[in-house]
Amino acid sequence: MIAIPSYKRHDNCQTAKYLKKAVIFCHEFEVKDYEKCNDNLVVSIPDELQGKGMGIIRNYILDHSDEEVLMMDDDVSYVGLYDKGILIKLNEQEVYDFIESGFRMCRELGTTLWGVNLQSDKKFYREYSPFSLTSVVLGPFFGVINDHDLRFDEDLGLKEDYDFSIQVANKYRKILRFNKYHYSCGHIKLKGGCASYRTMQKEHDQAIAFQKKWGSSIITIQRKTQGGNLSINPVVFLPIKGI
Repeated sequence: MIAIPSYKRHDNCQTAKYLKKAVIFCHEFEVKDYEKCNDNLVVSIPDELQGKGMGIIRNYILDHSDEEVLMMDDDVSYVGLYDKGILIKLNEQEVYDFIESGFRMCRELGTTLWGVNLQSDKKFYREYSPFSLTSVVLGPFFGVINDHDLRFDEDLGLKEDYDFSIQVANKYRKILRFNKYHYSCGHIKLKGGCASYRTMQKEHDQAIAFQKKWGSSIITIQRKTQGGNLSINPVVFLPIKGI
């Protein structure tokens, strides 16, 4: 299953427009709006889970999905790659084929999580390492083989995808990441989604809580200014040793 957790973007769910077979997960009060604006199947999330963070939403999706679930943010405009420096955007069927191959390779490597490059800029394309096993993958494109012993930390509403990557790396000693492929999303610019409740203070508090959970030898906090805005992001050091 391809699952799209979405919130207050019924009329601008870009990923659903791109991938018609993907399933939208939204709160009960929004179901009719999403069904009106999208052709995709819509599954309701209980309204009482609203505002409790992405960790609890992702766990709900895991509990109501197939054994293999590819979670994608609702603002992904395309999945692509670079070939000889030229950007190639995958069409809908090519994305489905890639996802099927990704899960197959993930199983063959003996892990339960896979994803793609976190950056769409071609300078981050690693020509000599098309895939890696010691890098995190994040929520915009997040392939999970459901291991019922691993769940998203519901106390980390904004860094739950980083945390889940570390949990998998700790248990299975590897994560499959295709460095050749990437996604493009606009979560910082679009209304709705996590932007509805994300603040700089919340970003800071969640980053510090995340670092305390795993320790400063695994997590460092990076602060930098981009386009006049301060961003706070964790830097994860893998592989994990001594845990």
